[in-house]
Amino acid sequence: MPEPPEHPVGIEGIEALYRECRQRAGSTRRRLEGDLPVIVLVGRRGNGKTAVLKWLRHRGSRRPCAMYDFRDAGAVRPHEVARQIAFGLSQRLHRQPPLHFPRLQLGLLAVAPGLTLDGSDARLAGAQLREALRRDEARGQFADQVSNAVGFLQELNLLPVPGVAFAAGLLLRGRSVLPPRAVWRTGLAWYSRHRQHAPLDALVHLNKLSRSTSPADLAEVDEQLCRAFLADLRADYRRGRRDRNCTVLLDNVDSPGGRPFLDLLVRLRDTDAQDGLDPDPLVVLATASTIRRVPGVSSAGPGLPRIRQAEAVSYRDWADSRPARPHDSTWRWYPVQLPDLTAAEVSRLGARLAPRLPEATPLVHRLTYGHPWSVHLLHGAVSEIIGQGGGDPELRRILEREVEPQDGEGGTGAPHAPHGTGAPHGTGAPHGAGGTGGAVRLEQYALHHLLQDLGDQQRRALVLCSAAREFDTATDAGLLTRFTEQTQRTLGQEVRSRLWLVDPVPEDAGTRGGRGSGYLLGPAAPHLLSSGPVMHTWLRLLLLGELAGLPDSSPLNWTTAHEQLCGWHRDHDRPVDALYHRLALGGLDEVVEHLSARMWELPGTAAWLYELYAVTAAPMRRPVDPELSAAERADALARELAPRSFRDSRSLAVLTAALWLAADPRNRLPNAAPELNYTISSMFLELAVTSDARIAGLRHEAARYDVHM
Repeated sequence: MPEPPEHPVGIEGIEALYRECRQRAGSTRRRLEGDLPVIVLVGRRGNGKTAVLKWLRHRGSRRPCAMYDFRDAGAVRPHEVARQIAFGLSQRLHRQPPLHFPRLQLGLLAVAPGLTLDGSDARLAGAQLREALRRDEARGQFADQVSNAVGFLQELNLLPVPGVAFAAGLLLRGRSVLPPRAVWRTGLAWYSRHRQHAPLDALVHLNKLSRSTSPADLAEVDEQLCRAFLADLRADYRRGRRDRNCTVLLDNVDSPGGRPFLDLLVRLRDTDAQDGLDPDPLVVLATASTIRRVPGVSSAGPGLPRIRQAEAVSYRDWADSRPARPHDSTWRWYPVQLPDLTAAEVSRLGARLAPRLPEATPLVHRLTYGHPWSVHLLHGAVSEIIGQGGGDPELRRILEREVEPQDGEGGTGAPHAPHGTGAPHGTGAPHGAGGTGGAVRLEQYALHHLLQDLGDQQRRALVLCSAAREFDTATDAGLLTRFTEQTQRTLGQEVRSRLWLVDPVPEDAGTRGGRGSGYLLGPAAPHLLSSGPVMHTWLRLLLLGELAGLPDSSPLNWTTAHEQLCGWHRDHDRPVDALYHRLALGGLDEVVEHLSARMWELPGTAAWLYELYAVTAAPMRRPVDPELSAAERADALARELAPRSFRDSRSLAVLTAALWLAADPRNRLPNAAPELNYTISSMFLELAVTSDARIAGLRHEAARYDVHM
């Protein structure tokens, strides 16, 4: 028996929703509460969507439950998906009556390739179908003998959609034992329910449609077989006393084949409700890495989409959101966004790997901002560093660690995490590795994994976009004019739909290793930053590493990107943003002189701190120097890049350099007492001595970095 999957963290709300939907509705409940939503778990690539489905499958394994992955299925037709789901739902369970699918079974036989029913002779057509049933009974006896092996293959996701005849045999006998006579009687009665002619006419007609090349005819076949699938479920649940609805878990429904099945399911639920039929007992949980193909996602404008957050979902929340007079079926969908991991959750995961790992896991969270796949990857690398006796210098170089290709993984030489880490694997050669295999840097591997669904030109454009603080600014400033019109037009849509854009993180002490967050929001500063969507911090960090590595001889590089953005912001009267990019170019002297003047011009300390943190959030082309401690480097940067300011206002020059370095979590080691905190606190205190009007405010800010408090 396979080991149970690991419990994903942070999904308590989703589990509660799952339990609510599986619970059979009582007779005293309102009609609405008999309907079930199509729940779609959406998240960035690597957010653990598949792991959540596997856990829910484990939790629901004592009741009928099926799982299907659309990623490699191709353009599978809806009735083929229904066939595979029925195959999974019909497995034998301890102390549970098996589900039977006689209507679907007979329909599958009627559309089997190579079978042509004689519509002019009902007796002959019936004989042909009965012969097909007898052959499937023999297949069912064979399937009975191998059903355990089939179930094992399905658990490993190695079993493709079975052929029509083989699947029919399994449904008939291999998993749910139902006599062929019962299949014939029940199925025949259902298919002829709306016809005034011979009972076999409906199946003969279905057989004829299945051999057509007309899309409309094939769509009718899909509809009839999927309707038969739902009719089988309703009939079985009416007949038996079951305390739980059955469940189907569909992975990657944004792949080809996923939406056609779910669209048809939703449409059938609408028509069944109009016909007065009871709601079907099928709980659907699906996953998608892009919201572009998920109905029900709303947006008030050009910003971020509105999706239910995992901690706030419930059946009642979905039921109450149904409009009084729905104009379409989008209310039946319930998109739920999977969360990133919190700092505490990252630490708990690290504690499972090694006793000393929790000391380093704050670095993992600060780098990844809790992206689950990346957390596991970096945990593995940290565990290896600690196991080899490494310390802070090695942790500062964590993204530079080399990972080796995984032999035989898809024949592509895909890299994997350091040996023994248990980190997840990617597919294909990482961007920049040329597909030739060999060791690559961890940052290259992670970036390739996160963006492997994007085209090569889109990835190159995204590297350039990482220079901008706000994502849309890259387009507005003309950074993408060298790319094709299609890339310029679709890149923003791709990044938004894949949920790589987020709300900006407040720039204050909380982002630099100090205490407090959000306390500078909305100060009375003349030049407030825009609150437009920004790229996810972890993805942007990786992309900035790629941008920094481009040679200066390249037409698109670090210098040209930041110079163009700096000029654009100056032209549009955004001095704080312009200084942000000047600092990214090494203009520390200019920044310190500006901040020194603003100390006396701005109305209060909060406004000045707002500009200080906003500017020093700028990216650094070479953020980490393992040969120097972060405190030593702050002093060296102030001397080198701001000689005038270092001479005239040393405390402000070193403070600005230290906060600039502290924007990267790799410079905030050791975690227990980051050395930069002492430097920042000391410089704030020194600055307070020479700033009569700001003494209290600067001392208060210095206390945020006091590690002894």
